[in-house]
Amino acid sequence: MKRRYFLLTAGMAAASVPFHGLLSATVAEEEKKLPQIGIILGAIGGQWLREHPREVLRHVAESGYKEVEFGGDFGLGMDAGELTGYLNSLGLKAVIGPTSMAALQNREQLKSDIRACQERGQKYIACYWPWTDEGKNKQLDDWKRVADSLNRGGDICHREDIQLIYHNHDIEFNHTEDRIPFDTLMEHLDPSLVGIELDLYWITKGGQSAVDYIRKYPGRYPVFHLKDMKPGDRDFACVGSGCIDFPEIFKLNDVAGVKHFIVEHDRPENPKDCITSSAAYLLNVRF
Repeated sequence: MKRRYFLLTAGMAAASVPFHGLLSATVAEEEKKLPQIGIILGAIGGQWLREHPREVLRHVAESGYKEVEFGGDFGLGMDAGELTGYLNSLGLKAVIGPTSMAALQNREQLKSDIRACQERGQKYIACYWPWTDEGKNKQLDDWKRVADSLNRGGDICHREDIQLIYHNHDIEFNHTEDRIPFDTLMEHLDPSLVGIELDLYWITKGGQSAVDYIRKYPGRYPVFHLKDMKPGDRDFACVGSGCIDFPEIFKLNDVAGVKHFIVEHDRPENPKDCITSSAAYLLNVRF
């Protein structure tokens, strides 16, 4: 409701309503903005990041990002202490580190991934692929086994005071035995042990609605991956330049339980420009 319209229609009642009550009602109508934004290092472009890590991270900070996710093994030429110190000097915080399904099925390997996250001060550890192979010809029982592995791994992570999250692609939304595998996953995952890093591009590419799935499984999505989609070929696009309706999704942030908003782009043509334009869009978007 527009402020002017609200004040006009409330005119006769205003005399009997305390001013602070009227002000509260007006404030409630104001649009919201994102609390902070982050970026996954894979969105930066491998060569630029490897050759000029400090320059890249400085540009990330200057663009307005506050958090970074490590989607792979990025040493950046610095040990954990040096990297953390440099990130802190820029006002950046490492919040998410990587693991794998192979690690979730190997306690020692998982413990190693957890220690790497702990050294960088990261509170989440993400599994980005549900299989140890290409993932072809899987059935619902296979997805149930994925959920079991995630739950077991999530329990180990929980005991180490770190949260396991699972990152979706579009395969979770390809009908299998007349069901959507993502539903099978969500029904078998323990929400106290495993959260979802909901990739808004991939769920859209899979033919499903992020809005519908947030409402279907409220409180299950501590992290959103923000990647846009070109309307023609449905390829990746820098955030704000494609056809995904981010404001409509962001209206459900409280329902989703989301705390972190991480920009991603697998193949940016110009990483520097994509970093800048995505941040500019997200810092100014209202919903």
